[in-house]
Order: sequence, then C-alpha cells, then structure tokens
Amino acid sequence: MQPIGAPLRKGSSNQEKEYLSLKVLLHCRTVVEKADFVTTGVMTQVEGELFEIELNEFDLFELGETVKLTVYSPAGIQSFQSIVFAKYEGAIAIFQPPALSDRFQEKREFYRVNAEGTVRILRAASDDGVVRPLPEPLEAELFDISLGGLGIRMPESPLIEQASRLEAVVQLGFAFDCELALVRRERLEHALHYGMRMKLLDAEMLRPLRAFVLRRQVEIQSRSRQAAGKKR
Repeated sequence: MQPIGAPLRKGSSNQEKEYLSLKVLLHCRTVVEKADFVTTGVMTQVEGELFEIELNEFDLFELGETVKLTVYSPAGIQSFQSIVFAKYEGAIAIFQPPALSDRFQEKREFYRVNAEGTVRILRAASDDGVVRPLPEPLEAELFDISLGGLGIRMPESPLIEQASRLEAVVQLGFAFDCELALVRRERLEHALHYGMRMKLLDAEMLRPLRAFVLRRQVEIQSRSRQAAGKKR
C-alpha cells in the first residue's frame, strides 16, 4: 500500500439542489483510462473522499497519475477525472473529485478513522460565552477523528458536560489547536467516551489532518482486502 499527499478540495455552493447518493456508484462497471491504456474494473468503495476501483491491472498505474473514469451506474453514465492516491493488491484508490459534489452527496459529513493520540483541554466557555483557563488542564485519550469531530476517552468530568465549548490541543504525531463541543457521551467500563464536534483554529492544519485521515482510510482498506484474500 502506497499513499501520496492530498490536495485540498472545495465544497459546492449549491445548497438547495436535490442530490443522488454516492452509493449509486457502488459495484458498477468502471472504465479507467490513462495515456495509451484503458482497462475496466468495478467500483468497490465510495467512503469519505476516496473511491476504490478493483482492477486486475492495478500495478500499471502510478501514484499521482491523472486518470479518467467512466462509471456505468443506474443513475446514468458518470465521467470525471481524478488522481491516483494509492494502490494495493487488486485495486487503486483515487480522490473523490470536488466536481461530483454538484451531483452526489454522502449521508456522513466526514469520514471518521481510528486514531491514537492525546487531547489536552486547556480552556472552557460557559453559557455566558466567557472563556476561562482551567485550573489544571484535562488529559484525554484520543481514539478516533475526522475533519469535523473526534472521540476521546477519559474519566467522567462534569466540566466537559457543562461547558458550551472547550479549547484544546490535539497531539496526533503533529499538534493543532481546536474548539470542541460535546455531541454525545457513552459509559464504557471505568471511563466515558465523549463524541465532540471539532473546529480547527488554524485553517492551515486542515491539510495535514486531511492527509492523515486519507492515509488511515487506505490502510484500513488495504488490511480489509488482505484479510478477504486469505479467506478465499
């Protein structure tokens, strides 16, 4: 499995249009073209910002290479260009082209992946909106993350549940500052799992975070394909 870096994508400004689900592209015959070569495969994943196409000739494609896809779906023939982000046994992964947001949508806003790291909560805002430093920072264990949220594990904390928002530093091999807001809680054994909505305080940190999520997604798919191959 070999991933490359990820460019930033842009969202669609058309908010009132009715969209098809990307799932309509799943299991559809997909023609993949590059310079002087054409082959046919099957669309096997449309999760997050990556598409996976199962191909016998996967090893003939290079990372970063531009390809044209033609998908023969129940919603009609869909053609678009993209870039090969990764390749692994029997498949290639490409970026979901931003132009597809004009035609399709995903029910899940952001793709969430397992992650190991720490979250250090430094400040909390009460209902009056005043942000105050904590007497002592709270340490939490990070267990999953997306571009718009994260999950943490820590002892029960009334402060987290009472604050309207929190300011924290996430350490994920790289560090970034963010604002957090509690969305859900779940008790597991001796700790609580908190689901948080997240807003990056530095927009430049979106690039490394997005690259992390994409790489982890490819790793998950690679392991899944390897496990499936061993069962055959």
